[in-house]
Amino acid sequence: MLEQPSPSEIRASLIKYATFCLSKRPYFEDTLHHKLIIRSKKLKFSDSTKVISTILKDLKKAGFLDDSYLAQAYARRQLSKGYGPRIISLKLKRLHLSQSVIDLALAEADKEKQLEAVKKYARKYPKIDKYKLISRLFSRGFIASTINKLFDVECSED
Repeated sequence: MLEQPSPSEIRASLIKYATFCLSKRPYFEDTLHHKLIIRSKKLKFSDSTKVISTILKDLKKAGFLDDSYLAQAYARRQLSKGYGPRIISLKLKRLHLSQSVIDLALAEADKEKQLEAVKKYARKYPKIDKYKLISRLFSRGFIASTINKLFDVECSED
């Protein structure tokens, strides 16, 4: 009959896997938690949830897991792709982040950066009707005040 490995062996194996994952790219805490659960099931470790939570606490304490930093980088990247703050907020909620972390990340995407993203998106479609462009910008998650600023800037340039 197979005997279960000791908790220290389980911890060593999962820490090794977590460091391997984090050496490839940064992960949100919840994503790494799911990866460690899957790994422990694959290795047939029973009752490893306590070990996983202590590993995540240690990694967070050591600075290897920083959800707020990753959320800010994620928000900047999504803004550069042409998504507005409402869509970015929904995407961050889907990653199981707390509302305070989401608010901090969206503070990074201030009005000026949003306006630049709106201008960049509008330049992609120069021949599109104004109302269709507004509709597309709303569907991309931009707020009305930012969209209105785009057309205010266009009117002042004419």
